[in-house]
Amino acid sequence: MLQKHRFLLQLCIYFLSDWILVKAENIMHRRPRRLSSTFHEVVNGTKHRYHAYYASDGKISRPARSDFQAGPYWQGDLQGYFTVQTIVVTSDKDLQFASEIRNAYIGVSSVDLDCRNDDVTWCGQWPADTLLGVSLTFNCSHVKYTRFVRVWRNITGHLAVQEVEVQGTPSRLKATNYYKNVNEKVTSTVSSLNTRSVSDCGISCMETQPCLGFSYNPSADPSCLHAVDTDTASVTDWVTYFTTNCFSHNTCDGDYFK
Repeated sequence: MLQKHRFLLQLCIYFLSDWILVKAENIMHRRPRRLSSTFHEVVNGTKHRYHAYYASDGKISRPARSDFQAGPYWQGDLQGYFTVQTIVVTSDKDLQFASEIRNAYIGVSSVDLDCRNDDVTWCGQWPADTLLGVSLTFNCSHVKYTRFVRVWRNITGHLAVQEVEVQGTPSRLKATNYYKNVNEKVTSTVSSLNTRSVSDCGISCMETQPCLGFSYNPSADPSCLHAVDTDTASVTDWVTYFTTNCFSHNTCDGDYFK
């Protein structure tokens, strides 16, 4: 009996330790991303580009790297609004590329960096030292909902980022502006459900991340479709709403979706 209890205790400890070691979801994994420019080199007649997606593909291989320019940046789109707790940034293992993240800033914003009303919140800064293949965690403290994550340098030079991982929780917006397209339906959906009204469909989109837009048709089954891109098709009786990259704050809620 004692041996049986000891076995059960060991089994419980095993499952508990396995649960504790489960890593938090990386909400940036394979989300859309962009570089201020894309560096490339030619090796044996073949052009190799250091694309933006290398920094959010979950692999430690080639980094995302910009050309030599003023104010290089990398930006990721979470395709929804979140409260971001931590951002983990990893430098490259190559000495040259690792030096190209020194003094970089790490931050979050609710709008695209091309917007005039940019509201970037600074979460931290990479050290001035060259650190090879190192992952540093930056804790964010912000009250606004966040959609975009950025790494940038206020210099003229390159930016090289090996990987960016983000942990956060969905945030319900109190209000937002949507573009309204009549007789259009989203073509790729991330979720679908039945709601009693277009307002309920919009609110569920704001509560369920990622979601940047939705289509509604009260006669359809399901009547509410959530999407994270702006691809639509012409379909009678459907109405589609999309948020804008340049977020405009207002005091509207449910009735705004009419």
